[in-house]
Amino acid sequence: MSIEVVPVQANEAQRVAIMMPNYLKEMAEYTDAPRDSEGRLIYPYLAHYWREPDRFPFVVTNAGVDCGFALVRRLIDPDTAGNYHCLAEFYIAADFRRQKFGSKAATTVLHTFKGSWEVSVLKSNLPARNFWLRTLTEISPELRCQEVGESFRYELVT
Repeated sequence: MSIEVVPVQANEAQRVAIMMPNYLKEMAEYTDAPRDSEGRLIYPYLAHYWREPDRFPFVVTNAGVDCGFALVRRLIDPDTAGNYHCLAEFYIAADFRRQKFGSKAATTVLHTFKGSWEVSVLKSNLPARNFWLRTLTEISPELRCQEVGESFRYELVT
């Protein structure tokens, strides 16, 4: 296993865009996803990751093959005015699952930016809930979880 998490530059944005339809198709099983005027699933914020300084796109590779992505945001806590990071989107292609690629990639991403993190998962997405609870507990045994609407929000420190 040769998993790497690599920052994606603007001229490589297509690397994430190619995988986005599969991610959106999976997410559409659990929530209403935005669609364009022709009914295609869209992720309206993708281009923002190369325009805004507090957004960080990564691609996950295995032996040089793109097999997933992570989209990270740096946010400001309104209560403390301190920074924290949010794992906005995370995807590992189906062919690469159940081989520890996802947990290794998630751990790498979460350790890329030290400090406070937020990871949300839809309550209805049981496979993702199981993955994140297992993975985040290994990273931070003092994991906190809150129910927020249709999601569970995990808070941890790396």
